[in-house]
Amino acid sequence: MGFGILFFGYLLLFNTMVYAGFTRFFAYLTILYAMTKLGLYNKDLKRAFTTSAAAAVFGLGYFVCETLSFFDMLSPDISDSLFRFLPFTAAIFELFLHYFLLRGLEAMAKETEVPMLQVKAFRNRIFSLVYYALYLLARFEIFPESAKQILFYSSVVLLLVGIVVMFLNAKLIYGFYMWICLPEDLEMNRKDTGIPALNRLGKWLDDMEERRLQRRRESDAAYREEKRSKKERKKKK
Repeated sequence: MGFGILFFGYLLLFNTMVYAGFTRFFAYLTILYAMTKLGLYNKDLKRAFTTSAAAAVFGLGYFVCETLSFFDMLSPDISDSLFRFLPFTAAIFELFLHYFLLRGLEAMAKETEVPMLQVKAFRNRIFSLVYYALYLLARFEIFPESAKQILFYSSVVLLLVGIVVMFLNAKLIYGFYMWICLPEDLEMNRKDTGIPALNRLGKWLDDMEERRLQRRRESDAAYREEKRSKKERKKKK
């Protein structure tokens, strides 16, 4: 279930405007929990685990500062300085998190022979690095007053680019959830909770997971059959 948890945590990162510190903290915690499972599979995912752990600690600080600001417990000057510094620092953490996460997913897709996901992971890694580099550059207040209007329109474009990049990454993670089968997914047994409603929900989730695994098995069988057919055609030539 690592990819499902990762997908949920990543969706929380979409909010960068309203109480971003609150949602970022829980996003980092959720991603960290997912990486405790996924970090076992290769060195880049392990580095993504370490980065998400550091990001979670930072996210706690961000959340505390945002809470203090909300209750007017910080002076305007301190609050102003903090909220120029915090999003900038969050972007640095997220840049490294995306780099290691997408590099690790690319390696996993290569190992499990899913070239479609491998290509998308590589593409998304480049897109993410470019986006975060542009975002960090835009945060530096080094531009003259005459460029303010250009910067305003540029920031709107950058926001739209960020939404597209985040959407592509979320779609990629969902693709891994659909097509990559982790060993624990096959060995997982759900316990009886003693609560009928929860048991029914658990059964529904198990059925949905079984359908996903069945599609994965069918896809693998079709892929192997296609490879076998190609080899046979080459031999005939």
